[in-house]
Amino acid sequence: MSLDLYAKIEPYLGFEKEVNELHDIFLEKLLNLEAKKVLDIGCGSGDFLVKAKKAGIEIEGIDLSFNMVQNALKKGVKAYRKDLCEVDGKYDAAVAIFDVLNYLNFENLKKFLCCVDNVLIKNGHFICDINTLYGFEEIAQGVVAIERDGVFISLDAEFEDKELKTKIVLFEEEDKGCYRKSRGEIVQYYHDIDSLKSCKSLKLKDVDFIALFSDISDKAILTYEKV
Repeated sequence: MSLDLYAKIEPYLGFEKEVNELHDIFLEKLLNLEAKKVLDIGCGSGDFLVKAKKAGIEIEGIDLSFNMVQNALKKGVKAYRKDLCEVDGKYDAAVAIFDVLNYLNFENLKKFLCCVDNVLIKNGHFICDINTLYGFEEIAQGVVAIERDGVFISLDAEFEDKELKTKIVLFEEEDKGCYRKSRGEIVQYYHDIDSLKSCKSLKLKDVDFIALFSDISDKAILTYEKV
């Protein structure tokens, strides 16, 4: 499964500084909203769960990747392998951090936002980020090769017709001179702001454009309120 393959290569990608900066922005927003109980949708390996927990927030995460959830659990946080639409609890706020919405095509995005609405209390908030067009065209595209600790990774990302298709090839050394090969493809979708207004009970309250990987805005952070 490509999500579990991505979980394997994530520690080698070198995005720690940028992701940590993004986490700080999300945490500040949650603290300013005085959110007590939070759901992290697409929690990945649990780094934001750890940071929010240390800040005194009651938080739990969900992710579709078994490997990601296992990595998160090792850090002493609450995480579950579960689809958002299967969650039956209610939360003051929900977050979806670092490209989560960009992994959804338009139809799945509409369903996703309705399921976000279902897990929020009235006047609850949803905070998420999306890649800008610049982020896709100038930052995400390209070919990257990484070799470290007996692991070789090749990423080939191409953006066309509002879709970023990233081919992943992973070689893992099992015995000296003997490697196991895995391959997969991840697709991300460009969404403009208007396409993120499909759920009428989630009102878009604020949009912040930020530059994580360059001097030009490559991400937008959106804050919704359930009305």
